[in-house]
Amino acid sequence: MPYKSGDYWISCDICSFRCYASESKRTWDNLRVCPDCFDGPRNPQDYRVRPMKDRQVVRDARPEGNDTPTILETVTPTSIASTTASSGGNITHDGGSAVTAYGVCWSTYTAPTLDDSYTSDGTGTGEFTSSVTGLSASTTYYIRAYATNNVGTSYGPTKEFTTTA
Repeated sequence: MPYKSGDYWISCDICSFRCYASESKRTWDNLRVCPDCFDGPRNPQDYRVRPMKDRQVVRDARPEGNDTPTILETVTPTSIASTTASSGGNITHDGGSAVTAYGVCWSTYTAPTLDDSYTSDGTGTGEFTSSVTGLSASTTYYIRAYATNNVGTSYGPTKEFTTTA
């Protein structure tokens, strides 16, 4: 890619592809993604339409609770050893539907999902702590909190840590 003055590189939160920040987009769940991974805005049925004075149409998120849970944070990993660590998260809103599972997921790639290793630590909202096991020594991992309700799964910000030797 040719250099763009004043621009900087980012890594896609989904595929880890490197692209310029000006080319990246934010998904509805606030992931920063490359143009190839951007699947566009949410479906029209996820919004209600509100007319404005100047005849513009503004799309607002539906308040009916058709949303995935809100995860405020992923706890920075602590008690890091060669094969274990401790992390967690804070689920601040259930999205209008009960949280049926939460925990943390991790991998050696920058955007872990439930397709990778994960814990299942309970249901509901609030702060939680997770024990991560089965890690390899001297390896860099990426970890983030997740929460699932009947609409889908949301992920918190990704944190990085390296296990001891």
